[in-house]
Amino acid sequence: MKSLYITCSICILLACACKKESYLTDGGLHNANTSLSTYDYLAQHAAHYFDTTILLIDHFGLKDSVNKAGTFFAFTDYAINLLMAKEGYASLGDLYNNTSSKIITQYLFTDSISLYNTTGSVQLENNWAGAPAPCGVKKLQGAYTVNLTNSSATYTFYYLQYVKINGVLDGSANAPGDDPADLAISCQTTGIRTATGTTLHVLVNNASINNIQ
Repeated sequence: MKSLYITCSICILLACACKKESYLTDGGLHNANTSLSTYDYLAQHAAHYFDTTILLIDHFGLKDSVNKAGTFFAFTDYAINLLMAKEGYASLGDLYNNTSSKIITQYLFTDSISLYNTTGSVQLENNWAGAPAPCGVKKLQGAYTVNLTNSSATYTFYYLQYVKINGVLDGSANAPGDDPADLAISCQTTGIRTATGTTLHVLVNNASINNIQ
């Protein structure tokens, strides 16, 4: 993703110092706008991170929906591979036969969701999959330190999390004692503005996709 490549020098330092996962969090400045549609941005990704994601979008006929959405929390092929391994699917055919279009639409929203209109508390949001996939979003603050010869500097950045609500929102009044914990999935890239008006965020590679049949 071009927003990641622009800040690659910082990310390389972080990877060497902290030995993070195989995804990157972009904390730097970048041009958030692309001349491509949401679909084309994903389909033409230089590293082909979304090839299988595009196949899912095509299979369920969701190209127009992806382009018209106000917000899309996109997942990468790595996340799809994790889902298939977890479910024991040997092929994309197995995945197609055991899921529905909600595997995509749960991450599509009518409104534009960004760092600028999100808080540190979970905000419930209505995605296009509806009641089967209750969710929310929240903004978190991160920090990284760059060690120099005689000093060090600490920088802060913000990133979004997509929160899958399991049962009721964690911390809700009168929540049952056996209510399962919600699942928060961080974004590795935040706030790409596509030519079709979508605010595009990319979930981390190890995102646990909710498989809705």
